[in-house]
Amino acid sequence: MPGYERAELTAELRVLPATEAPQKQLDAARRAAAEAGLASEGGPETVMLAGSREEVLEGVRRVVEAALDAGARVVEVRVEAQPDAPRFGEERTGREERDG
Repeated sequence: MPGYERAELTAELRVLPATEAPQKQLDAARRAAAEAGLASEGGPETVMLAGSREEVLEGVRRVVEAALDAGARVVEVRVEAQPDAPRFGEERTGREERDG
């Protein structure tokens, strides 16, 4: 993602599939991420999301739900906010809107 369009949040979701149908569980998670329109390249068991706070948090919910519905037993989630991203309940104003 270009620097001028940096994501407010990024999320890394690692699906630890159950022994039954592991590829189905990983595919379900990747499909949910792709449908959210936020997916980027991850590792073999990893789904990466990047976008606005609202989009990423909703995408995380969808990916976790899809993986669990497909039989996964564990989904590890790591969410990271950009240093200049607005905090919950804050709105961008003035200079932040121009520069952000």
